[in-house]
Amino acid sequence: MVLGFSTTKKEQPSPTQNGEVSPTPTDVDGLSVHNVESSSKGQFKEFIKTVISFTGDLSSLTCPAFFLNGLSLLEYGTYWGDHPTCFTAISQSDDPQERMVAVVRWFMSTLWGSYASRCTNGLNEKKPYNPILGEQFKCNLGNVKCICEQVCHHPPISAFYLEDEKAGVSLNGHSCQKSKFKGTSIKVDQVGRAVLYVKPWDEQYIIDFPHLLIRGFLTGAAYIELGGNCSITCSNGVQTVMEFVPKPWFGGEYNHFKGSINYEGSENYTLSGRWSHQSFYTKKGETNKVLLFDAEEESMAERVTPPVEEQQQIESHRLWGKVTAALAAKDYQTANVEKSKIEDWQRSVRKERAEKNITWTPDLFVFQKDAEVTSTYDKTNVALSKKMPGKTQIDDGAWTYKDSLHNREKQ
Repeated sequence: MVLGFSTTKKEQPSPTQNGEVSPTPTDVDGLSVHNVESSSKGQFKEFIKTVISFTGDLSSLTCPAFFLNGLSLLEYGTYWGDHPTCFTAISQSDDPQERMVAVVRWFMSTLWGSYASRCTNGLNEKKPYNPILGEQFKCNLGNVKCICEQVCHHPPISAFYLEDEKAGVSLNGHSCQKSKFKGTSIKVDQVGRAVLYVKPWDEQYIIDFPHLLIRGFLTGAAYIELGGNCSITCSNGVQTVMEFVPKPWFGGEYNHFKGSINYEGSENYTLSGRWSHQSFYTKKGETNKVLLFDAEEESMAERVTPPVEEQQQIESHRLWGKVTAALAAKDYQTANVEKSKIEDWQRSVRKERAEKNITWTPDLFVFQKDAEVTSTYDKTNVALSKKMPGKTQIDDGAWTYKDSLHNREKQ
């Protein structure tokens, strides 16, 4: 969510025991909005009042242009490939537990880009564009190709696919973010799953997601913390469980996590560290921590996309190009106008489909309900989902790329 304001100290309410306060819309009148352009201050305050009093999913709110970060939420699927060498390395070991260590290393490598990269060098977390139905984004990250598509609008669901064909590794996933204002933060539940396929070993790994806490919403310096649990469960019997620990109200550090890699009922590796900095693993029976991934030292891969003029109208950079250019120039009036054109176009398309009784279907991905699976691949995913620990939010099925590696090899 976009932020660029700060609260005046004399008006700040006292926190409750859990470190949260519940401001009212009236509290917003005490905000100092010196980081917002003069022409936008009134609109800024009104939007914050709306967010504070809103009781539903915040993704349904229309967001003014000056709250936007210039990226489509659909592009966030590419963060799974930020470090293509980590992705490729998954298939290299012949030991199932070492392969899980490689999977966890890759998973950790995705977190900094996904949740911290937009808050560096004095920048704050802002709101991405809400992808339109059918929007697509395609890029290459090293040897890894990435394809994303917005497969549903209500609720908003983004599907993504990554593949390194030579290494025999692919990833199918989808995410639906449900956000709600809670206390002084915005809590985002990430509903969905990611399914990793490792062809050389005929393995599948199912992954769920931690929830997000967007902090600093009322201090003008928004950032994301991860909270809750997530797991990685493999068809070879190895399972990883992780807990993300938000910073305490007083003292402590940000972005800690802890976890373990378990096999046949035994904890064989302990995980620890800070996902935004360095993460470590310790092998059973040993005391020394081994570096798993160093987010501070490893740079993100460049996203290589076709030239905008060669992209389809439905592809993110071409679709939102005029809005993004206006945001870069801080021409928020033009950005709002161009954004409204896209939204009006989508409303007209939906109306026309409804009038003609046309059911839209995605071009690139298909949905398979867990209760109706028939293929070995899908049956394995369902079986793995039942072994996932704790309360998961993986919904009732999976979106899969039509030309996914696991399908292609059988043709």
